[in-house]
Amino acid sequence: MSDLSIDYEVLNRVRGNLDHIAHLMKQPGRDMEHVSGASIGVPELARRMDHFGDEWSYGIKKLTKFSVNASETLLKIKESFEKLDAELAHPNAKGKKGGK
Repeated sequence: MSDLSIDYEVLNRVRGNLDHIAHLMKQPGRDMEHVSGASIGVPELARRMDHFGDEWSYGIKKLTKFSVNASETLLKIKESFEKLDAELAHPNAKGKKGGK
């Protein structure tokens, strides 16, 4: 049996970074949805700008979603380790409640 440990400080820092990334990405993603190539004037360039805006917005939304999901997953991992730590710290507490 091997020892398994988790560094809660690092985990919390990574979660904070992921949350910050998601927060930073939301506004540019919304902004790009409203960019119109029509303001450029040249039809081909306007079409390409619209296409770029759509693709860029899609990519930013995916990065934001990934960041949020990764942060939520790390929170679940942390909560699971904390629960396990508590159970291992008091191995007889569970048996005493149900046994008497």
